[in-house]
Amino acid sequence: MKKLNTLAALSGAALSIPVPAEVTPTDEVISYRYSSYQEAESPRERTATLETQRYQIDVHQLAYRLPLNDDWYLNADLQYETLSGASPTQTYKNDEGRSVLLMSGASIEEQRTDLKLSPKRYFKHGTAGGTFAYSTENDYESLALGVDGTLDIFDKHTTLIGSLSKSVDTLSPTEPELGAARQAADGRGKQSVSVYEGISQVINKYSVLQAGIGYTRLSGYLSDPYKFQDRRPDNRDQYTFSANYRHFADILDGAALHADARLYRDDWGVNSQTLEVKWNQGINFWSLRGIFSPKVRYYRQNEADFYSLVQDSAESGSVPEFKSSDYRLSSYGALSFGIENTISWQQWAFHLDYNYYMSREDLAILGGTDDETPALVNFTTFTLGVDYKL
Repeated sequence: MKKLNTLAALSGAALSIPVPAEVTPTDEVISYRYSSYQEAESPRERTATLETQRYQIDVHQLAYRLPLNDDWYLNADLQYETLSGASPTQTYKNDEGRSVLLMSGASIEEQRTDLKLSPKRYFKHGTAGGTFAYSTENDYESLALGVDGTLDIFDKHTTLIGSLSKSVDTLSPTEPELGAARQAADGRGKQSVSVYEGISQVINKYSVLQAGIGYTRLSGYLSDPYKFQDRRPDNRDQYTFSANYRHFADILDGAALHADARLYRDDWGVNSQTLEVKWNQGINFWSLRGIFSPKVRYYRQNEADFYSLVQDSAESGSVPEFKSSDYRLSSYGALSFGIENTISWQQWAFHLDYNYYMSREDLAILGGTDDETPALVNFTTFTLGVDYKL
């Protein structure tokens, strides 16, 4: 059930002004990416079980993009992922008031395969597209459908953006005999419906601003069957507001500043803020074209209403309806640093990306907690890739 969003390759268009009006792509391109994701070990002094090694994930991605005719373009993506390691199952306070982490055994080995098809039709004043996605792994199956579109107005200086998607997932936890929660989750499902509405505005020949709001409704079995004493509501309403700014600078062989901000809140009591800044620098040398993109990202959130490190006590009758010690529902902050590099030569483009992510309780700054959260994750990702225009 571990999901990994690998780093997307930086396209050559990243240095140009991202004008709202889109033109039909004409290139037929085949791409390959290999990504390695490695989590740091859990702290030995806070881990009650013997295992401290966490997830190692290897991802292979194959993409094919081609024009179907003068107006249609198809993106097809196939991804295969292998996972091994251990994961946090519970965090609780011991008799001394210290946070203690329990880990699963190191025997977890999973494979996941994803397929996504995204055709898009280009019109004179906009686009209309769709997405079909299917994912399967040892204990999880997901099917998703979506539609999206854009409409250019005011001489194509303003673009209206919209999308709608729905996914249906089915759970089948491995080794159900190891816990009642796994048995209860077997065959259960969950659904999500997401909608996004946005607007993109050309400010001048150097700058573009986009803003949008999103809503997602999750329903069904939302607890984690692999964690102890994890009981979550059957519904979750999520709201987002995002703003993205792009500014072109005539530095060396072209550069662009990307600044993205996002506000999030849900009815579980979680509120978060995200800020990311990336600088795309173009450099030409001989017949090569390079794009080098350092970036930094900050994220913070407060804990969910039912997040707790207090263990259930049937004797005292203190068994709340909802409860979770999942670190992803705790109060914490995170910083990540990375760089994306692309070298293009004739029909070839080569990619090398690196990212480091660290999270801590004190990085939440406002709304933090005195409780230690030893399950918080630090990780690195490394990606190699190649594109070839046929």
